[in-house]
Amino acid sequence: MVFQFLVRGVSKDEVKGLYKRFSKAFRKRSNNPVEVACELFLEIVFLYFDNDKEKLYKLFFPLVMANLIEKGSIHSVIEEFRGPKGLYSWSYTYRVLNMLSEDDSLELSRLYRKVVFKILKKLGFKNKGFCVAVDITARPFYGNRNLLMVKGCKRKAGTNYAIHYLTASIIEEGVRFNLLCFPISSVSSVSAEFDNLVREVRKMIPVKIWFLDRAFGNKEYSKILKLLRYKFIMPITRNSKLKELKLNVKEQLVLEKDEYGLVTMDYVFSEDRAEEYQLKVKLVILYEDGETFFFITNIYGLSMEEYYYLVEVYKYRFGIETNYRVDNIFSPFTCSVKATLRHLLMQISLIVQDLWTLVNFLLHDKKKKQPREKHKANYSIINIVKSRIKDLGFVWRPIITAVRFKRQAEKTLT
Repeated sequence: MVFQFLVRGVSKDEVKGLYKRFSKAFRKRSNNPVEVACELFLEIVFLYFDNDKEKLYKLFFPLVMANLIEKGSIHSVIEEFRGPKGLYSWSYTYRVLNMLSEDDSLELSRLYRKVVFKILKKLGFKNKGFCVAVDITARPFYGNRNLLMVKGCKRKAGTNYAIHYLTASIIEEGVRFNLLCFPISSVSSVSAEFDNLVREVRKMIPVKIWFLDRAFGNKEYSKILKLLRYKFIMPITRNSKLKELKLNVKEQLVLEKDEYGLVTMDYVFSEDRAEEYQLKVKLVILYEDGETFFFITNIYGLSMEEYYYLVEVYKYRFGIETNYRVDNIFSPFTCSVKATLRHLLMQISLIVQDLWTLVNFLLHDKKKKQPREKHKANYSIINIVKSRIKDLGFVWRPIITAVRFKRQAEKTLT
């Protein structure tokens, strides 16, 4: 009989039993959290699928190990471990994994994060409200550019085509967890996926402010966040009106060295159209070191100093870019032209990266687990923003580097 993945309906009681069991396991085996983290991932796979555990292990072992070994791929893992682990052939493994749908990999990722955030809560995770960044990451693609999963992009690594993903991440030290990752095909509506992503993220954690890059700096995404009653800040795409404002600011502001100039004003999208088509936001113009920066936000009523804090905090959005660089350390190689397999590999690599973040959260002492949390004071947006620019008195660093985590996890699984 041909192998078929059997997806089971996971109940709340099963999820509760899993996070309770692993909360205890992390406490009891605190000297070896990497081993517990690897066990946790395998248990989530066994919980999601209703197939024989031995068969699932043989299929998912190459997927996980491909993220852990140097320049790994499913094929190279099977070649190395087929005998010792009794794995299936690479052709059979690929054939079976290609049976998974895009929804399966996304649901597996959702289940993992549901369990992990409940474990974190049991282990002292505080959530007064987080700064969350959204971005689109592009993975270079060198194959058939006519495939549905491939889109054009700026030239990178010798190609103008890539597989795009819409991702959301917490950007605070110690808890830089990836929250969601949606693949974007050449026929996807990015704004619709963005709307879905924001709605899902708010079920996971309390988000106080969203940081978006210039690609989202327009009326469409501002309106989505306004309708969902979320606060945001992002750079705005330059246009003729902003270019004129830039010249006016330079002419009127005379600053001494190390001084900055800040101008705030209302900005209306589609101001030449009827009122029902317009959208008003706050435009913040920062002139510093001879450069002019334009940001839009829907946060009103702040003082000039507080608006400056808001713009200063935006630079911490680089945390999501750091996540991408770390994810490149974990990401396996593949030549597959199957979208489902590539999306599965992306989701697994983000899960493995989050396991690394989880281990570092557990290994840090209490004061450094969430170093910004003590500065938040209350749940107001401005306090959460100010907490980002306070001096911690120390530089936060992971206890276990990504490379060391990979080596320990590889040793645990083999």
